Amino acid sequence: MLRATSGVEKAARFRPEVEGLRAVAVVLVLLYHAKVLEMTGGYIGVDVFFVLSGFLITSLLLRELATTGTVSLPGFWARRARRLLPASGLVVLATLIAGRLMLDGLSQGDLARDAIAACAVVANFRFFDVGTDYLAQGLAISPLLHFWSLAVEEQYYLVWPGLMLLLVKYARLARRSLIAVFGLMWIASLALCVQTTHDEPMWAFFMLPARAWELLSGALIAVVGGSLWKRGDRLRAALGCIGLGVIIGSALAYDDATKFPGVAALVPVIATVAVINAGTVAGGPAVLLCTRPMQWIGMRSYAIYLWHFPVLLLAQAKYGPLSAPTRVGLLLGAIGLAALSFKLIENPVRFAPKLVASPSRSLMMGASVVLTGIVVASLVLHNPPRLSTDEVAAVPTLATVAPSSTAAPTSVPSSSTLPPPTTMPRPTVADASHDNPPELAPLIAANLALLEEAVTTKKVPANMNPSLGQSSDDLPQVYADKCILEVGEPEPKQCVYGDPAGTVTIVLFGDSHAAQWMPAINKVAIANEWRLIVHTKKACPSAEIPTIKDPDHTDCAVWRASVIASMESLHPDLVVMSGYRYQAAPGTEGRTPDQVWRDGTDLTVSKLKPFAEHVLLLGDSSTPKLLVPYCLAINLTNVPNCLASREEAIRPTRLGVEREVATKYDIDFIPTSDWTCTDTLCPVIVGNVLMYRDDSHLTATAAEFLSPYVDLALRHAMT
Repeated sequence: MLRATSGVEKAARFRPEVEGLRAVAVVLVLLYHAKVLEMTGGYIGVDVFFVLSGFLITSLLLRELATTGTVSLPGFWARRARRLLPASGLVVLATLIAGRLMLDGLSQGDLARDAIAACAVVANFRFFDVGTDYLAQGLAISPLLHFWSLAVEEQYYLVWPGLMLLLVKYARLARRSLIAVFGLMWIASLALCVQTTHDEPMWAFFMLPARAWELLSGALIAVVGGSLWKRGDRLRAALGCIGLGVIIGSALAYDDATKFPGVAALVPVIATVAVINAGTVAGGPAVLLCTRPMQWIGMRSYAIYLWHFPVLLLAQAKYGPLSAPTRVGLLLGAIGLAALSFKLIENPVRFAPKLVASPSRSLMMGASVVLTGIVVASLVLHNPPRLSTDEVAAVPTLATVAPSSTAAPTSVPSSSTLPPPTTMPRPTVADASHDNPPELAPLIAANLALLEEAVTTKKVPANMNPSLGQSSDDLPQVYADKCILEVGEPEPKQCVYGDPAGTVTIVLFGDSHAAQWMPAINKVAIANEWRLIVHTKKACPSAEIPTIKDPDHTDCAVWRASVIASMESLHPDLVVMSGYRYQAAPGTEGRTPDQVWRDGTDLTVSKLKPFAEHVLLLGDSSTPKLLVPYCLAINLTNVPNCLASREEAIRPTRLGVEREVATKYDIDFIPTSDWTCTDTLCPVIVGNVLMYRDDSHLTATAAEFLSPYVDLALRHAMT
């Protein structure tokens, strides 16, 4: 068993330079989140905290083992409960109350779910789940997102003291053996971190097993005794100063494109170990870290970390985008709140004599804080504000007009709730443009008055079905049928809809944005006895472009090639392509996003043309689950303003790129997201808030409102 040594005792005592290093870590995080001073890699402050936690907690456990021969698990957890839960519980409650005043109804529900996860110490699981939900990408950042790192540390606190007790008291490992065991654990965790950063980066970022090596780095130096060298103070001082410089340099050099944690996390972690190792030796980093301002910030670093993020995010949600001076002012305000809660809540509870004297009382206090947070969050979740106005929408009747070439289009009955808004000038005459076949002109003209009236809608109606609160879970049948592949599933799955025995074959090809069109196209296919084959995969557009989800061309690229090969033997009558414009990925350097998208679309169409009778390009539609529902929730009484940001984001360059490809290969193109168009189905696409189910009752639902247009477009493409 370990004996009490001066090294262990020294490591367990208050370390002012460690307090100063906490200040450095929290300042880096604050500057990163506030986006000031170019601290693009300030997120490494969390890694510094992990190392410090591993060092301090292990030092305390070693001291207890050395002096008492055991570890009181209830006593340890009671100290953690007093230290962590009152302050975090206060921030959760304050955030829920402020969110009720500053967030829209849908976002309030998301915040309540986040709060429950934060109180239950599983915030990292919650945000991993949300972050890996492809359909939720683009969701507003949660004001409680920073609780993921607290969850990692708290999970570590639940496991680590028991493991230490097992290894030291019962296995009776000597110091060298303990170092060897920790070293093996360190290697295993680091290897897992590096591998998953490549294969499953979200898991590597959020989960304890991939982060454990950072905590173990601090634990190892604690076991060694607080310093790696007993002599050589000059060397320790020099390495400590270099380490502090590397921490700050990493925060300046890294950015959101850095593959993190992985190998990149080694730099700030080793640098933090060097600073801890330097201690307070003369000429070391303690010269800066032990100054009064650094000590003041370090002592309140936990409270500052808790308060700053909800203050920034809630203000951004309510009043954003915020100027740099405003963000700095908010940070100062958050530091003020932290100082106040530190003085009134954190310290008084932590050192309350009655709680200190009774671990059971401390644990009961902690449990009550957790339960209170969960109850309040549940009340918010189950009592959302209204997500509609009192207005009831009328039921319009769509006109159908026979095309000049083939049989009449399918007539799709509609029942309305939300007519489509637009912020652009409304049309006064029908004019079939170069983007549409002439056969569409009579149909557009017949429904023009309805469209003119619809775009004047200002309020979200009460009779919308499904409601905004339910719309995010309203998905096409391909999801229930598992006919849209997940990220990491490169093997195609061919799903047949429409009339399986039909002699005319249509293939829907693309990502989840293409899958949104399945209900509308499926209705047309059923009505005309056509066979519809669906090949869709999350995060994988039909255009041949490298994406951040498939940087090594082992997922989307493999799936896309296999789908095209299967279509070559099938010889479909029509291939319908659609997709979201993804961020540039490795392999696209030197080209603009427009060029990347044009080249990728061009390449795919060139491969399809030799065997597909016709190809139809559908412009992008709004992001599933997100854009329209959340916009409408914010603009309940001002619907026309809902998609202004979306308009500017996609218009007009992307549509110009798609038009170029369509013109080059003489294929049809419908710009479904061009909000400026006046003669196509474009103005009604805002209704895709409920386009996911073909039995929805919203007039503007693509599955109902757009079926006549899609019908004509498909017929034209096949003649």
